Amino acid sequence: MFPSLPSSSPLFPLCLLFFFFFLLNHSPPAAADLLYQSCGNTGNYTTNSTYASNLNILLTFLDSNTSRSGGFSNFAVGQSPNQISGLALCRGDTNASTCRSCLDTAIQDAPNLCPYDRSTVIWYDDCLLRYSNLRFLSIIDTSSSDEILMYNVNSITDPSQFNKLVGVLMNRIVDWATSNSTKMFATGEMLNYTNSPFPTIYGLAQCTRDLSRSQCRQCLTGILDPLPAVFQGKQGARVLGGSCNYRYEIYSFYEGTPTIRLQSSPEAAPASAP
Repeated sequence: MFPSLPSSSPLFPLCLLFFFFFLLNHSPPAAADLLYQSCGNTGNYTTNSTYASNLNILLTFLDSNTSRSGGFSNFAVGQSPNQISGLALCRGDTNASTCRSCLDTAIQDAPNLCPYDRSTVIWYDDCLLRYSNLRFLSIIDTSSSDEILMYNVNSITDPSQFNKLVGVLMNRIVDWATSNSTKMFATGEMLNYTNSPFPTIYGLAQCTRDLSRSQCRQCLTGILDPLPAVFQGKQGARVLGGSCNYRYEIYSFYEGTPTIRLQSSPEAAPASAP
């Protein structure tokens, strides 16, 4: 179960009482389940305007090309002041069918959730859609208003040690995503050892592929180090950003075998790294 809110909120601790929603169980959300949307503040467009026409062209391109291009595509349409840039990203472990289904939903939802906004970011569990009249492709999104914090409301025993294990796991996942993966995506698990008080920890990290590898590392490091204070001692958490995202849980939430496996001690080497 996850409360969520923009990290830019000036009433961050108090807003935990007001800006939240709960997942009903530990099952991963379906592709069509909305996580969050951020409607921009870069102006509005009108029906039948040149910008509206360019947006339709952009969304059609992203919808038809992303699943056929390995789960990522970006595009720019038109000339200033009606130019629009956009990207679509599917989670690296999704297949083409799941990717297309998620983006079909996102592209239908975005103009309704953020009507006439020139900039929009919309997150689902299996995909991300983003467009703007500002140039953002190949630039790390540092906008705190487009950085969403979500966490499991259940607590873990011995949070200090648990957070250390999370840090080790997520740092290794980031290393793999930024150094070895063509999709700039990786998953991992911190395996429980005999008599350990901690459950196995599962993690995931991903960047949009308009970034360079060094930009991807910078983006993920920026949202991981340090862990937000509200994540301390929680059984799971995630950050949704416009350029990168991560998640960790004490239950498996991604498809397939993990990219890396570690033993649950900070000094241990990986058990495997396929």
